[in-house]
Amino acid sequence: MLTRLLPLLCVGAIACRSVDGEVADAPATAIVDAGHAEADALKLKIDALSAQAQRQTARTDEALWAHWTQGTPLDLSTDGGVVLTHDALTMVRRARELKADDARALKHLENYLVGDLLARGVAEENTTIANLDASLTCAVDGKEQRWRELNRQLVNEKSAVKRKALWASCLQAAEQLDTAYQRRDGKVKEVLTSLEVTSALDFATESRELDLDALAKVSERLLQVTDDRWRATLRELSDNDVKLPVEALTRADLPRLLKVPAAADAAFPKGQIAARAVQTLGTLGLYGRPGLTLDLAEAAKKNPLPLTVAPQLNDVRVSFRPLGGLRDEGVLLAELGTALALLSSKTGRFETTRLGDPAIAQVSGALFANLLGDEAWLTELKVNDAATVRKAWQAQQLFALRKAAGTVLARLETTDLPEPEARARFVAIMTRAMGVKLSPDDGARIRLETDDFMRSATLLRSMVLASSLRAQLGEGWWRKPESGQALLNLWAKGTALPAETVLGPLMQGLMATVPAGDGDGGVVQPFVAPQRLAEPLDSGTPSDGGR
Repeated sequence: MLTRLLPLLCVGAIACRSVDGEVADAPATAIVDAGHAEADALKLKIDALSAQAQRQTARTDEALWAHWTQGTPLDLSTDGGVVLTHDALTMVRRARELKADDARALKHLENYLVGDLLARGVAEENTTIANLDASLTCAVDGKEQRWRELNRQLVNEKSAVKRKALWASCLQAAEQLDTAYQRRDGKVKEVLTSLEVTSALDFATESRELDLDALAKVSERLLQVTDDRWRATLRELSDNDVKLPVEALTRADLPRLLKVPAAADAAFPKGQIAARAVQTLGTLGLYGRPGLTLDLAEAAKKNPLPLTVAPQLNDVRVSFRPLGGLRDEGVLLAELGTALALLSSKTGRFETTRLGDPAIAQVSGALFANLLGDEAWLTELKVNDAATVRKAWQAQQLFALRKAAGTVLARLETTDLPEPEARARFVAIMTRAMGVKLSPDDGARIRLETDDFMRSATLLRSMVLASSLRAQLGEGWWRKPESGQALLNLWAKGTALPAETVLGPLMQGLMATVPAGDGDGGVVQPFVAPQRLAEPLDSGTPSDGGR
């Protein structure tokens, strides 16, 4: 933009001198020297700004940890010395123009500043949404039911007629939330405009390092090659419980259809959740790494949901209060995979260790969680009813993949459409992705189930690339100490390289996710793993073009 280019036209008094109202030419060497001087001065300021950002993220993580584990009131306010302002953002952008520091580090720092300023700019709207979500109710048979309880009620309701009534009764609540999201989206656009960012989608594409064309192609392809398998899965799930033809299933039936079978949950008693995860880490040589804290305490005020924070480079903490069951084992494995990746980053720079899109950490979480679908792992750890567990996990994962793919397509294909058309297109795409009927009224959930920041794309990407990573590590990777070392080499890179640079393109990952011939007549080609993972980490800080 023009406001960013203006400083390039006049660099200090040496480069721009007025002679009779005109700009006189300055010696080229003087201009270069002035540029170097400014870059050197900016580098010092960037170092100070980076240190401030590091202190702020540490304060935030400490506050979240205390709130999550002890019930301490959450206070994310910052002290009076904060320099993370519009001026700081302008300075980082100027540093990027002059290549005053490592290009990737500066990119991550700029995106962090934009995200921080945006979060503060829409804090009121986000609070409104959170309060509304917590207070909304639905009228069912003359009784008020909490909106947040809808999914649990659908899981437990045996009658298909009552499930449909429950779903329909919450339409008004969905519309109210949609209105709140619309207001928030308007404020997001206003704040981003003030930060010279075109749109939330553009910011997501930049900060999450997304290739939207590749995502669209992978999402479409994934739906194509898994259509038959998902339809067969739906039929089996329905036959086991709701007893409805696939054609008669609706969105209200999905929570009950995807309920984990009792036998699968029973295979993961509460007391063994952590032990199995620890056994796996021990086999890989990853257990007991200094700096990793796993808090499984059952304090009364502790939030049972998982949380991973990393207040310092050598301090990563995981909080979880497992209750037992298949999903709890998957959650713990995923959190530990993510935490180990964060702990093992060794780039030497805060910006490429803690800032930037944590795609590799998320991929690692998905890699560990997917052990629940590995027949050999289940057998090795003597998991009861292994076949039932594996089938249940695969159904959960297939649904998550298809929903994420549908959500990506819905977001990309409705961005520029008028509201009625956008809702109709959302309903059509998600009907296809989920394999069950959505009504026109379900268009009210478009903003509840999609977002301009493409979180669904992050989920899809991590699941697909986790298959690439597993293929590179090989069969039985979890029982090989060399796999642990290979993962340490990968994690050491932090966010210094895009995930696809290390693990291969998304479409290649999809080939590992969906084996050749699986519902596709053999069209998908076998996956060939790139030979990158075993390479030692290069000395120094990886860079994509620093000064």
